[in-house]
Amino acid sequence: MEPVRDTKKVKRMFAQGQPALVDAQTGYKYTMVARCPKDGNFASVARIERAGQSLSRVTFQCTTCFTEFEVGQDGIYIR
Repeated sequence: MEPVRDTKKVKRMFAQGQPALVDAQTGYKYTMVARCPKDGNFASVARIERAGQSLSRVTFQCTTCFTEFEVGQDGIYIR
């Protein structure tokens, strides 16, 4: 699946404190990805921090150049 922006799902993931979300109807597991600021490739979640039950911080790491970075919720894609 090609990554898409879906702010509704991203907000749910942050609220639930999980970097992934399972669709109850299809069983598909959606995960967060973000574009690397150096090379533009999609990067996976490397670390998360929680504040209570919700996510407070998500750090991504590019699998091509190994850069670690953070983006705001509006810069997160769902795959």
